[in-house]
Amino acid sequence: MIAINADERGGSPSVEAAVLAVVVGLLIAFALAGGRLVAAEAAADHSARSAARAASLQRDAASADRAAHDSAQLGLTQQGVRCAALDIVIDTSGFARPLGASASVTATVRCEVRWADLGLPGAPGTRVVEATSVSPIDQWRERP
Repeated sequence: MIAINADERGGSPSVEAAVLAVVVGLLIAFALAGGRLVAAEAAADHSARSAARAASLQRDAASADRAAHDSAQLGLTQQGVRCAALDIVIDTSGFARPLGASASVTATVRCEVRWADLGLPGAPGTRVVEATSVSPIDQWRERP
């Protein structure tokens, strides 16, 4: 039988605390990354819906495009989401359809969310979130 001294029973409490601090720090960073991703996805979805709706209320494609871009950017700003790169694509081809024909506007919002500042090992620098929404154009509304 081997005798164990009291000094040889376990690790040093300071080493255990250091390891625990690293683990807790990583858990917090993962929680922040998940929260940032969920918030960005919700903001992109809200902005796409808002942009499509704002565009569908206009009378021509040019003003619809402007209104949609403004609405999408405002939605992301109000939600507090900062995109490393923002791409807003508005399909206003429905405005070319004749009066009485069903038509719609499609808005796609693509946002690159930064993760590099979280300090997660192995995490990408950015993550792309994308949302698309469609809003109908009034069939009988005057179009140029």
